[in-house]
Amino acid sequence: MRITIPDTITQIEEAAFCGCVSLRYITLSRNLEFIGLAALKACKSLQAVFLPPTVTDIGNMTFCGCESLRFFYVPGTIEHIGIDVFWGCDRLLTTVKYKIDEDEEDGEVTTINNDEVNEWLMERHAILPFHQACSSISITPQVILQGIERATEVDDQQMSALHILCANPHVTDDVIRSYLQLAPEAATQEDSEGMTPFQYLCRNDIAFLD
Repeated sequence: MRITIPDTITQIEEAAFCGCVSLRYITLSRNLEFIGLAALKACKSLQAVFLPPTVTDIGNMTFCGCESLRFFYVPGTIEHIGIDVFWGCDRLLTTVKYKIDEDEEDGEVTTINNDEVNEWLMERHAILPFHQACSSISITPQVILQGIERATEVDDQQMSALHILCANPHVTDDVIRSYLQLAPEAATQEDSEGMTPFQYLCRNDIAFLD
């Protein structure tokens, strides 16, 4: 299942899509500002989330239990990321994990490194600016041409920037074509799960393929 949030929406309220296990892909409003508590919790099929730069606040446990989530990019405008937002997102958190403190008497479990996880997500592409650019909801062919010399660089999941483009719901065919004209070899580059960019493009049903 795929959902598109209209651009008139500025907030996704608490638990709005919690437990939608069939939700695989979501295109967010370009004017979204806030995502509430557990709004997309336990959406076990959700694979990618691309936030617009208008988002400033992500509530606690928003994506907790989204075990299929691989693509998530935090805009530089973010002001607050809550607690346990990505708990259980092991396909996303490849080089940093939640650490827990369990009370032996009452069995209560709390995380002790939320700040570390959130900071990793915000900074993991600081040395890969082309990856960050390709996660933008307003990516253009001109941006591609400016960064194409970094077309085959990979991140911690062995993803090139083309992998990101092919999962980005806002991408257009001219952007993809611009990339491939200058770096056709990127089309066959496999990530850590053996997926090529075009496999993501097809699996996620990007609109221009219709």
